[in-house]
Order: sequence, then C-alpha cells, then structure tokens
Amino acid sequence: MKYNIATITDYLEELTGNKTRRLAHAKGKDKKLPLAIATSYSFYDLEFMETQVTIAIPSGLDSITPMQLSKHQAKMIEAFNHPVIFALESVASYQVARLTQAKVDFIVPGKMVFIPSMLIVLRELKNTVKEMPEKMPPVAQLLVLYHLETRIIDGLTASEIAELTGLAYPTINVALRWLVTNNITALVGGKQKHVQITTSKEELWKKTLPLMTSPIERTLFTDTKPEGSLVAGETAMGHYTMLAEPATPVIAIDKATAKKNAAMMNKEYGDIKVEVWKYSPALLSEDEWADRLSLYLCMKDSEDERIQMECDTLIEEMEW
Repeated sequence: MKYNIATITDYLEELTGNKTRRLAHAKGKDKKLPLAIATSYSFYDLEFMETQVTIAIPSGLDSITPMQLSKHQAKMIEAFNHPVIFALESVASYQVARLTQAKVDFIVPGKMVFIPSMLIVLRELKNTVKEMPEKMPPVAQLLVLYHLETRIIDGLTASEIAELTGLAYPTINVALRWLVTNNITALVGGKQKHVQITTSKEELWKKTLPLMTSPIERTLFTDTKPEGSLVAGETAMGHYTMLAEPATPVIAIDKATAKKNAAMMNKEYGDIKVEVWKYSPALLSEDEWADRLSLYLCMKDSEDERIQMECDTLIEEMEW
C-alpha cells in the first residue's frame, strides 16, 4: 500500500470539506477480531464528520474479494462499535459494483470514495455528494417515532440505540446522520457521541411530520394471522377512536415476517388484510395495537372524511 494515513485524511478533507482529527486507536479492541483479520490491516482512528471512524489499510491485500471485505467489515464494526472504512490502493472496475452492492465503506485516494454508512458517495474526483432524500428514510422515521412513543433516545449513543432496537449499528448510524444533516437532531460529545434533541415531543412531531410518509410498503391478504403481527389500519382506528371496525380485519407486519410467511399470502384473496411496513411495527408498540403516530401516517391521506376526522382524534388524544 503506497498510501499513508496523512494521504487518506487529506483526500477526505479535500473532497468533503470536513476536517479530520486523529484519535488514539484502542488496540485492546483488536483482540476481539480473529487473528487472521487483525494482522492483515493497519488501523487508524479518526474523528470525521463528528463521528469516530476506523481507517483499515490492508497489508498488501488489495486483491481481497468484495465478499471477504464485507465479512471483515462486519467483524470490525462489531469489535470497534463504529464505522470502518477500507483504504484501498486500487479497485478493478468490475469489482466496484460488487463492493457497492455489499455496502462496503471504502476509499481509493485520488479516485473514489464510497461510504454509505455516512451517506457519502464521491467518485472520480467529482465533488458530488449523494443528495439526501426529500422524505425521511424509514429507519430515521422509526427513530423519531421511537423517541416520541416508546423510549427517549436523547442522550443515547448509536450503539445503545442499536442494542435497544435490535437493528444493525450501520443502519442506525445512517439514520442518525440523516437526522443530523436535516437539523432534526444533533450528535454531541467526544469519541462516543450521543444524540441530542432539544425540542419537546409535540414540537418534534410537528417539525418532522411534513417529512414523514406512510410506513406501508405493500398490501397483501391471508387467511391466517402471522405470529408477531399487530392490529392496524381501520381495525386499529376502531380501537383508538369511534370509527366502526371494517368487516375485513387489518394487521401490520414487517418485511422479514412477510418473507417468512410468503407461502400463505397473496395479493388479492384472504380473510385478513395485511399491511407490510417498511419498519417493524412491534418496535413502537407494547401491546397488540399499531402505534398511534404510524397509524396516523397510514390513514391521513384517506379520501374518507370519517377517517380524516378520526385521524385528528388520534393526535388530539396523544399524550406527549
């Protein structure tokens, strides 16, 4: 590897406009890695874009496959509890797609940067940053609703939130980065940055509502209620409000449950209507009913005036 850490930090600063700061690498955490991985890289810790990251420079292993890099990255993130970025001397053009599909964070100084865990995609010296979506991504929306309805995340680190929700650390990190970039939350502190939310719950809801979307990804039907499903849709509206429950009960499940039970579902026929959500409805509820705010997001655009009126009731009776 002809690059050193100074070359790498200079390149990151030039392309992103964000300063880096060298941090001491906790070598004790290297012991959590398999020996074959720990001895195959040089590790350097940085503070970059208000986040601690580890730069992993292969020791003459630029021929390592994308699949191996993906597996190594997962082990490193588990050991270090923060993003890991590989610094590679070169990447064959046919390997780029495989690395990006595997969501491996990597840089090739002077040529390419791909760091999806921090929402950075810069290529071929073009200072083009991947645009943030206008609407809130599903996991970012989940975190806001989790804070509003389940447990306050103010003061928690990304690792702590990942442990609470059962979601992967990189997934949480990307969601928090989106929230910070859009001035919804902040990340403060030293090496282990924690979430800072200064607005009240009701103010946060009003601020983020225009950015939120319905969690429903698609609708299916079944005759058998999948394990772990929650009551949703107009059926849940009938529980929370005066709206009459529909003849066909409605439930909500996440995508993993839908995949697991795919054999007993179809797009047209069944005694139960199934909403497949973009995030797990169970993370926002402590009982059998879908949470109020997600339910509001599902129903607020209904053309039925009765439903629109009861949507207002959902929010009016919300205990902030």
